[in-house]
Amino acid sequence: MTINVASAFAGDAGTPSCGRLRELDEEIIELLRRRRAMVRELPPPTGPRGIDPSFTGAVRDTITRYSDQLGSGSELVARAILVLCDPGDRA
Repeated sequence: MTINVASAFAGDAGTPSCGRLRELDEEIIELLRRRRAMVRELPPPTGPRGIDPSFTGAVRDTITRYSDQLGSGSELVARAILVLCDPGDRA
């Protein structure tokens, strides 16, 4: 699924479209649901994640990727996604 963020602002006479922004939100929510489902298919962590070098490396890589692509404030977004899609959360 490809999301064209620029198209969110394509409305009448170049004004932002609140309806299109809501649609983008729905697409983002669906992508997060898919990401959570994929993560839950992974084996759960075997021990404390804070001392697992592969987990901490993955967190660092994810945060860096979001920061590089989205800039300011993206670290918070990346951390929220990591919490939302935690492989140890099976609820």
